[in-house]
This record gives sequence, C-alpha cells and structure tokens, in this order.
Amino acid sequence: MLNFATGGVQRYGAILKDTTTGKIVGHVQETGLLGDLLQTGLSFDPTGATGLIGVVQNAQISSKLTALQQAVGTLQSLQLVNIASSVAGIGVTAASTAMILHRLDGIGGQINSVEAKMDGFPDRLRELGLRDVLTGIRTTLERLDNAANRLGPEPVVRNAEEKLHYGFDKLLDGVQAVLAMPKVDTGLLRSLLAGVSLCGAAQIKALFWLNELAEAEQQAKRQFQKIEALSLRFPQDVLAHKLMSADPGDAFATAAALSDDMAEIRARVAALPALSNRVAGLGVHGRDYLERLSQEDEQPLLILPAH
Repeated sequence: MLNFATGGVQRYGAILKDTTTGKIVGHVQETGLLGDLLQTGLSFDPTGATGLIGVVQNAQISSKLTALQQAVGTLQSLQLVNIASSVAGIGVTAASTAMILHRLDGIGGQINSVEAKMDGFPDRLRELGLRDVLTGIRTTLERLDNAANRLGPEPVVRNAEEKLHYGFDKLLDGVQAVLAMPKVDTGLLRSLLAGVSLCGAAQIKALFWLNELAEAEQQAKRQFQKIEALSLRFPQDVLAHKLMSADPGDAFATAAALSDDMAEIRARVAALPALSNRVAGLGVHGRDYLERLSQEDEQPLLILPAH
C-alpha cells in the first residue's frame, strides 16, 4: 500500500513518485468535474474528507487498483491544494473549452490594461502581435471543440494542433519579451505564462484525440525543453533584480512566486511524456482516455497507476 500520510509518495507536477525508490507510482489527472467545479465557482473540501480523489477504472489495470485506492489519504498530503489557482492543468487538460476561452479573455484583458498604462506596447511586443495570436488560439479552440460534429473531424483537429503549436511558441516569445523589458509587468508576465500553459496543454490534448501518443510524448518533451531553457535564463535572483524597479519592496517575494509558477508548469509538462507512454502501453485509444476524463462526474481527480 502506498503510504501518503507519512510522505511515502511525493507529487511532481502530475506524477506521483515513491520517495524511497524515486520510481513513478501513478499519474494524477484532472477530470471534467474539476473543471465544472472551478467554472461554476463551487468550492470543495481541500482536506479530502469527502473523498475527492478517485482512481481510473480500466479493465486492464483493475488488479492494481485496490491498494492504491486504500492508500489515498487527503488532497493536502498529495500537495494538490493549488490546482484551483494554478496556471497549469494536471495531466491532459479536461477543462471545458468555455473555461479555457474565459482564461484567454483574461489574458487579453491584461494585455489591454498594460498597453493603456504604458501608452502603447514596446516595439518588440507589438511585433509579436499577441492580440492576433490570442484571437487565433480562440478560433482554433472553438473549431477543435466542434470537430466531433463534422463528418471528417480529423483534418480539423490536425490543423488545430499545428496552430496550437504555433501559439505556444508565440506566447513563449511574449514571455521572453516581457522579461527583457527594463520594467517587468508581473500581471502581464503571469497572464502570458498561463497562456503558454493552456496552449501547450490543448496541443497535447489534440494529439491524444488523434491517438498520436508517441507524438504527444515528443511534443511534451519539446515543450518542457523550451520552458526549462526560459527558466534557466531567468532564475529567481535574476527575476528579483529585474523586478526591483517596478516594486522594490516585494521584488524577492514576487520573484519567488513567479519561479514557483514556472517550476509547476515545468513539472506538469515533464509528466506528460510518461503519461502518454503509459496510456499507449495499456493499448487505450487516446480519444477514449479523454472521453473517460470528460465524463467523470463523481471525482475531480483520478489516479492512473504507473504499473
């Protein structure tokens, strides 16, 4: 039995690892219910007293479930209390298109706010055309959401995956441009990081829908490498120094919070290759996996055993 209560299992992004051996023992996955709870503003008990964690039910792994189900203690012991406020999703995103679009609207609003405060964007940000990028991502997500209604949905999903890949890179360029500014706007930076996370997650979801799990694994690795390179370029002490001009009093605390955000995004993206490989190894179609998550109406989180 996995002993969460004594810290025998630690969460890294969406991966659960045995603290003694370092081996992966499970994958944490958000479900459609979690998205519904967050979208409607309903609260749920973060202590796990109401049994908020479920286990993926699959005939191929049913013999592995009992010990894991008994081992789950509380959300707090899994260090998952920050899911609701995090900029990243857990596992392959099960968030509804409406929720993602709502978050994108928030990013667009932040861009407008910064432009108004600065009396126009710096040249580099203007060149990136972030508004057009966000509009393109919104259109792509809407088409992706309606793909199942088409007679031939696969070309639509493939096209959407390519555009989400492009959107991920453009928003990441935006993050780097903001960090290169003499005065960093933390609100804009956080919004763009959220956009990077959402766009990257949506791209991986599209690849799961296409059942291109090997490509999902490779794309997740590429996303991780890009985010890691950004993190190495702007470590916490560099961020703090850049924030001094904007808010000297809270520069170090803000830099620590931003570093935590980036570390969480990095950890969750790093978990996706193993998840893709696990789903493929089970012989489960990626689309069926997504369907199972979206239809879950009892548990906000599921755990897929690693073996």
